[in-house]
Amino acid sequence: MRHHCNPVHVVSWPEWLCTTMRQRLFIVMAALLLLCHTLSVQSAADTPQAPEAWTLSAAGGASQDTTLVGGIHRRPITGSVVEYSWQVRVGLGAHDIIGIHRVVQEIAPFVPKPTAKAVLMAHGDVWGFDAAFLASLASTNIPDSKALPVFLAQNNVDVWGIDFRWTLVPLETTDFGFMQAWDIGTDVHDLRLALLIARLTRLVTGSGFGKIHLLGWSRGGMTGYAYLSAETQSPVHHVRGFIPVDIFVKTDKADLRQAACDRFAVQQAQLNKGIFHDTTGLLISTVGTSAATAPDGPSSVIPGLTNLQAALFLGTSTFNLFQPVPFYHFTGGEVDAETGLRTNLLYTQEEFWIDFLQGAAPYEPVNIFAQGEALICDEMDLPYDDHLAEITVPTLYVGAGGGFGEFGEYTTTLLGSTDVTIHLVDLRPDEQRIEDVGHADLFLADDAKNLVWKPILDWIESH
Repeated sequence: MRHHCNPVHVVSWPEWLCTTMRQRLFIVMAALLLLCHTLSVQSAADTPQAPEAWTLSAAGGASQDTTLVGGIHRRPITGSVVEYSWQVRVGLGAHDIIGIHRVVQEIAPFVPKPTAKAVLMAHGDVWGFDAAFLASLASTNIPDSKALPVFLAQNNVDVWGIDFRWTLVPLETTDFGFMQAWDIGTDVHDLRLALLIARLTRLVTGSGFGKIHLLGWSRGGMTGYAYLSAETQSPVHHVRGFIPVDIFVKTDKADLRQAACDRFAVQQAQLNKGIFHDTTGLLISTVGTSAATAPDGPSSVIPGLTNLQAALFLGTSTFNLFQPVPFYHFTGGEVDAETGLRTNLLYTQEEFWIDFLQGAAPYEPVNIFAQGEALICDEMDLPYDDHLAEITVPTLYVGAGGGFGEFGEYTTTLLGSTDVTIHLVDLRPDEQRIEDVGHADLFLADDAKNLVWKPILDWIESH
C-alpha cells in the first residue's frame, strides 16, 4: 500500500499539566459534551425493531451514554492548518462510537484560530471523513494540501467532519447482529451529535455558538436531508445552510424510481435472511490494494482483467456494477485503444484514484442501503422525508455531469427554501456524459479547486 501518514500528536497527561488555560478549555469541552448530549438527545428504545417492521425513528438508534474515547489527536497538514480528531462513545454497544474531525488554522498547538464561518462535512457510502475528504494525506502521489477541507481552512473556514459509527467497525468483526438496528435514523442521530459537538467546541475555543453549514456528499447528502427534515420539528437548530453534493432523495423520473424499488427488494431479501452488513467497502479496498501491490496480476474481483484494469474499470465504468442513474461513474475516463476498456482517467490522477480506493471502510449496514432506496422508491412510509417542505435553510446543490448531475435538482424543488443555488460541473455534451466529471472527481480531480471548491467557498462566504 502506498500510504503515508503525517505525525500525529496525542495529548498525554504530562502535556496536560503544561497546557495553557485556552488549551485546557479545548480538551475539557469533552466533559461538557456529556451534559449537553444528555439534555438534548432523546434516548431510543433498548430493543431493536425487526427490519421488516419499518417502525423507524428519525432520532436514530439507542444512545444512553456519550463519552470521549481515547485522546485528542493533532495532525499538522500544511502551514498553520491542522486536523484534530477524536472518538466519542454514543451508546452502550461495543461499536457505538463515532469519529469527530476538525480541520482549522492554528495560532499555536491546540489553539485554533477563531473563525466566523464553519461547515461540517458528512461522508457517503464506503469512505469515512479522512478517506473521503482528506484522501491526499494518505497518498504519496498528491500534495497534502490538495483537499477541500484544507482549501476551506486556508480561507478561514472552520471545517468539521464525522465518521459514522459503521466506518469504525473493525475488519476482523464476524458477528454483525448489532447492525440490525443501525439505519438512516442512526446516522441522523449521530450527525445531530456531531453538529452539537462542533458548535460547543467552537464556543469554547473562541468562535461563538452560531449555527454552521452542513455539506453532505452522496449518502451523506441523503442523511443531511433526513437530518434537516427532523430538525424542522426540533426547537434547537444547528444548521445555517445546506450543501448536498451529487445526490437525490426523490425523483420525478419513473424509471429511476422503479430501479430503486427493485434494488430495495433485493436488500430487503438480505435483511429477511439475517444479513445485516454489506461488504462493498471490503471489495473496493481489495481492488485498490491489489492494483497498488500487483498491478499486472489477474484480478480476483473482475475476472479477465488485471488488478490495475479492474481498479480503473471500477472508477470509469461504475454503471456496469451499480447504476443509480445511466452513465454513473466515480471518475471520468476514455476508452483505451489497445484494450477497448474505459480505463484512461481524464480528470483524476491514476495513482491518486488507486490510493483513494484503499481507504474504504469494510462494512456498512444493509438497512442504510435499503432505506435509501425505499425513500427514492416512495412506496412506503418512512419518517426521513416527512418535512422536506419545511426545510427553509439556504441550499447549494453541487452535481457532477457524470454522477447524479441534474437528477439531484428535483429534491431541492421540494424544499421550503427560497434560496436555492444549483452548481453543475458538466464539461461534456450529453452524448459524451459517460466521459464527464464523475462522482468522486468532484474531490479528487486535478482541477477540483476551480470546478468545485471555489464555488463552494464563494457560497459559504455569501451565506
